[in-house]
Amino acid sequence: MGAIAEISPINEAKPGYRGLVDFCTRIDEPLEPHERRIARAHFSDERELYAILPRGNLKTSLAAKIGLHHLLTVPGAAVTIGAASRDQARICFERMRGFAQHPALDDQLVVRHLELRHEDEDGLRLLRVVVSEGPRVHGLSSSLYIGDEVWAWKGDELLEAMLTGLVKRPDARFLGISTAANRLDSPLGRSRARALAGEVTRKEAAIDATAPGMRWLEWSLPEEKALDDFQAVKACNPARYITVASLREQAARVTPAAFAQFHACRWGVGEGAWLPPGAWSSCRGEWAPVDVPVWLGVDIGGSRASSAIVGVTAELEVAEVHVFHGDEAVMDVVDAITEIAGRRTVVEVAHDPWRFRSEALRLERDHGLETVEIPMSATRLGAMSETLHSVVVSGRLSHPGHPVLDRHAADAIAKPTNRGWKLSKSTDGVQIDALVALALAVSRVERREPPQEVKLIGWL
Repeated sequence: MGAIAEISPINEAKPGYRGLVDFCTRIDEPLEPHERRIARAHFSDERELYAILPRGNLKTSLAAKIGLHHLLTVPGAAVTIGAASRDQARICFERMRGFAQHPALDDQLVVRHLELRHEDEDGLRLLRVVVSEGPRVHGLSSSLYIGDEVWAWKGDELLEAMLTGLVKRPDARFLGISTAANRLDSPLGRSRARALAGEVTRKEAAIDATAPGMRWLEWSLPEEKALDDFQAVKACNPARYITVASLREQAARVTPAAFAQFHACRWGVGEGAWLPPGAWSSCRGEWAPVDVPVWLGVDIGGSRASSAIVGVTAELEVAEVHVFHGDEAVMDVVDAITEIAGRRTVVEVAHDPWRFRSEALRLERDHGLETVEIPMSATRLGAMSETLHSVVVSGRLSHPGHPVLDRHAADAIAKPTNRGWKLSKSTDGVQIDALVALALAVSRVERREPPQEVKLIGWL
């Protein structure tokens, strides 16, 4: 008979990424390549990390291993894991309990109901699982918050409690693991919009986005790929045991919407992001020079919406971005247009006549500016939306990375109409007025015509 391998206990787990890799190997749970990528990001400078993968790609297992390693290696550790339901909480906790009872840990952890304890000379360290209990989490001071399957969380309360808790400890971190949300208007959908407003790169199925203090890693099917392209779907399922054949079986087993969300990581099934990930950030450039003429687009909002001016040049370089709020914003817009016209050539001011017709007439009368009324019908907004989409995706637009314009672009979705699609807000709580103003200006630049020759006839 062969000798039985002796398991050496982990007397002292080592901190950091290499320590985590060694820890996982010692408990017979070595990290797969995509888990290593997420783990490296977990130990990077950004304290808020999201890892988004289709179902079955070891997300919960990785969170369990990171949580246990953190508990054993961080002085004064307190780990809080949030789940949408008691069933989901039990799944996550049972995974952790299984790892905690590995012989290599040599009884270092005490298992309680939805809680693990580790005690050493520095005191007691706790890992606990909570179920959508925002008020309770607000009272905790944790060194690591883990959000399990955040797509299923019903409201903002739990995620808000975890993220605001980061201020209590300078070493605190948040790790959110999930598949894609079926609604863009959701806690996870809004976090994704914030991430995609930053620096974004996409290489085939993998998205890597960085915003201030935040990192977003996502494996999802690119918009241009069909759901029946099973090789492409496999690329966003990096776990080795998930095969093209098993994905083909799943496609026949579940509804198209379920397959899109849970196996292809498609966002907002029934809704649509208006741009492919990375398209907006790839257009980032410099402000247009001040001596270059501009076309201004103006979008006036009401008391609950913003009002915006965006200017672009003939080469589709963004030259001006101004955003105002409140009922008095219309006067701020007039003052800003007057100031812009005082330092650069304004070719024309395109605007929706709603709430701005009288001010436009005064700009013409008092400042000699040419204004153009563009009534914002669904048909016209649809055409403008498609024009803006075209110049962004083709890389013809150049914008300077203005934070408000970036956010408005990230908060927009493509809303189907009976005549195609148009830009719309992902939720009532966000604004996209700067993006609409940009679409107005771009549409005027793209549709500009050479001056017509006026022929004098004898009776004039």
